[in-house]
Amino acid sequence: MFRCTMPDKDKTMFAASPEPAANLARMAGRLGVNTVVAAWPTGLAHLGLAVTTCERCDAAEVCDDWLARAPKQIDSVPPFCPNAGRLRAAKQRG
Repeated sequence: MFRCTMPDKDKTMFAASPEPAANLARMAGRLGVNTVVAAWPTGLAHLGLAVTTCERCDAAEVCDDWLARAPKQIDSVPPFCPNAGRLRAAKQRG
């Protein structure tokens, strides 16, 4: 399992309860991936796996903090994201 940790001093105070599935939607949006288009017609299982992976991710706070600071559009997903491959594939399909 991938674990990404950061020292407490580097964590933001406003990221107390990140929503992993919301982070997935935000990450996809920044990448230019429409999750509805990514899910239809053959990608529904992939989207479901991505949501599950995100909900089980140990880097939810890191992700929430990264998204708070990242530009509104990105070309690639950060390396700590366990869904990076799925998001890249969805972007290529979409």
